[in-house]
Amino acid sequence: MRGNPEGNYSACRICMSSNLEEILDYGNVALADGFLDTEDDIVDEKSYPLHLMFCLDCRHVQISEILSPGLLFQDYVYETNTSDAITSYVTKFSQEILIRYGSGHHLPRVLEIASNDGTVLSCFKEQGCEILGIDPAENIASVANNKGIRTLPEFFSQTIAESVINEYGKWDIIIARNVIAHVKELHSVFQGIRLLLADEGFCVIEVPHLETMFRELQYDQVFHEHIGYHSLDSIVRLADQFGMKVVDVEKVWVHGGSIRVFLQPSQSSKRSADNVKQMLHDEMKIGLLEMNRWDEFRQRVINQRDLLRKEIDLLNGSGLKVAAYGASGKGQSMLQFVGLDQRLVEYVVDRSARKQGKLTPGTHIKIFPPSHIYKEFPDVILLCAWNLSKEIYKQEEEYIKLGGRILHPLPEPHYVA
Repeated sequence: MRGNPEGNYSACRICMSSNLEEILDYGNVALADGFLDTEDDIVDEKSYPLHLMFCLDCRHVQISEILSPGLLFQDYVYETNTSDAITSYVTKFSQEILIRYGSGHHLPRVLEIASNDGTVLSCFKEQGCEILGIDPAENIASVANNKGIRTLPEFFSQTIAESVINEYGKWDIIIARNVIAHVKELHSVFQGIRLLLADEGFCVIEVPHLETMFRELQYDQVFHEHIGYHSLDSIVRLADQFGMKVVDVEKVWVHGGSIRVFLQPSQSSKRSADNVKQMLHDEMKIGLLEMNRWDEFRQRVINQRDLLRKEIDLLNGSGLKVAAYGASGKGQSMLQFVGLDQRLVEYVVDRSARKQGKLTPGTHIKIFPPSHIYKEFPDVILLCAWNLSKEIYKQEEEYIKLGGRILHPLPEPHYVA
């Protein structure tokens, strides 16, 4: 059943231009987090069009379809602490942020936008910081509150920021990890950040980097939950519009290759680090800001899709059993785009108890815990959660020793074990 999106968003969400050009048409796909409880649910499953677009005026990459945020986020299945690698990462993240804030100040007040289950804020709370989380997923916010991490179950916006400042005041550190890519009303979010940010405070944004998506062919980053795909250039443009400036940027490995961007009020005395200028130069040099390079990206994606489908077809034709590792949004995007359903992939494994026992959206493959690998041993595992490849290789050393093979899909299909 085809669903109706909230609407085709004909204007760029940064510069509001209507001068958008298509990069890639994903067809009509089910929501990447729309896991089904039983096969009976298949008949009512909805699919939605999905198109990746390029703004010819400000060069921002985004999708054209907008779905209701309530449909996407109010009953969310992703939890930060599901992955050991991510849990370790956010612990180190909190330590680095506190060091950056400096020991000469009071303990910072820390607010996190899209705080999920409170894993990040718990690290700051343990150091004695006053904290506040804001997250629209009521089920996940409840988990955080039950752990003692004060969390408001709201979509962050300028309006919410105004109510927060009235009740709690301004904040020294504002964290926005993996959220601005999900936001339709970017202007409202950046207005809210500026309103809440203390004069000498800073906001740290983490977002998958458009450069890595382009270079490594990470087209599976695209699904309805991810509205925008950000370069440093796009973040600089947003910050400039709302009285902030980018003072530093770092590359980090998380989520397949992200950037960590630091913003401060425009009147701050801190100068921008040299690596800000360097990254902006690098983005322009490799062609992220040129539509003709995204035409090349489209053709590379089509070639990868054909190669991966051919390999899975060959494996099935040889009587070999194929499973997939990772019921992530990325995985669901790729499975649907390539057309790998329950006829070609026997099952999916994932560590998230919220997903186990369900069926994958659009492709209707049963999800099991990773231990299922040793009950129904597959000849090949397709690595859908490629961003956690090192963690998965370590977890499944026994599978590899027993002769199992792991197929990494990007940037072209290749066996890593």
